[in-house]
Amino acid sequence: MTNDLSNAAVMRTCFEAAREHPFHRERLIGINDWRAAPAIDKQDLLPGLQAFSIHDEARGVYLVRSGGSTQEPLIFPVDIAENHAQRAALAERLRETGVFGPRTVALNLFGYSDLYRTAAILDDLLERCDSTTLSLSAHAHYEDMYAAAQRFCPTHLIGTPSKLSLFAHFMAERSQSLMIPELLYGGEVLRKTTRDSLRATFGTQQIWSLYGGAECGIWAWSDATQRPGLFETLPQVAVEIFEPDSDGYGALVISNGFRRRFPLFRYRPGDIGRVVVVEGVQYLELRGRDAHSFQFDEITYDLDTVSTLFENHEAFQIQLRTSTTGRDCVSLLLVADSNDKGLRNRVLARLKTIFLHSNEAGGIEVRLVPRNALYNDPVTTKTPAIADFRN
Repeated sequence: MTNDLSNAAVMRTCFEAAREHPFHRERLIGINDWRAAPAIDKQDLLPGLQAFSIHDEARGVYLVRSGGSTQEPLIFPVDIAENHAQRAALAERLRETGVFGPRTVALNLFGYSDLYRTAAILDDLLERCDSTTLSLSAHAHYEDMYAAAQRFCPTHLIGTPSKLSLFAHFMAERSQSLMIPELLYGGEVLRKTTRDSLRATFGTQQIWSLYGGAECGIWAWSDATQRPGLFETLPQVAVEIFEPDSDGYGALVISNGFRRRFPLFRYRPGDIGRVVVVEGVQYLELRGRDAHSFQFDEITYDLDTVSTLFENHEAFQIQLRTSTTGRDCVSLLLVADSNDKGLRNRVLARLKTIFLHSNEAGGIEVRLVPRNALYNDPVTTKTPAIADFRN
């Protein structure tokens, strides 16, 4: 089902580019109308991306890494000029909306490592808005973040909610505070408890949000103070909602009209959303991830990929919680003999590897339990594979 945010011209353009490209060609053989084409996800693109070589290209590309929801995170190539065009269009809208401007001084705590380059993307957007960026990155020491904020008095604090929350806890432990009136986040859901903590620690008055991903770049933005969860979108990115429920929520499917050299057509990023109209303006309303993926320590993971580590145990549950220090914690409950310490240790080691576990990451544990220890939804009485208790 295509919703009102879709643009038929964008869809046709993306379809024509995709049917000629090796990433999509085989899947679209015999299909002559974009409306009959199937949606795809990361697993569908995996063979083409793994076979891709930059040495086969006549000119350079921009490479960006997916967040890690496959055992080998995907590397997406993007045409450099097309990438710049999308950022220019987004920066223009951010400036018009008042997110960034010439008086903006932003303390940038987004991440930049292993081709995962959100911090650099935000630096670029800020500079396109004639703003000043304080590029510390998520890997800076908290003492350095605090010192930079004291010296330069930023107007904006930007980063993922989990990193900003850790920074806030660091300051709270030292009875420190800052006055940074505006905050921008992306990459994760901002939960109410985290929002309240950030407001108290940083004196935040205005909250903004960005939405996008490695596959499609950033293409949506939200005034999370006035309209939390509602995103305006770039018109060159067509939005579809597949299999909507009675409330209009369904799988988000996108086609990026900026991407011609490496097309992105009818791509499912794994999020659930719907289209709403508020005061005559259409917005994309996001509800979160689908039932087959989850976020942990800023990164999204596909359930099918993680479940392959469990040695064919069909009965398991992933439980997500927030620690008292604000960190994400994950528990894997595996229905098995509780005395099988070898199984527990093997699975735990695999989880720590796939979750890119570091000393600063949240807790990871594996528990071998009887089936009745799994959480059951009190409404549906079902046993979900993912139980998220974070608030």
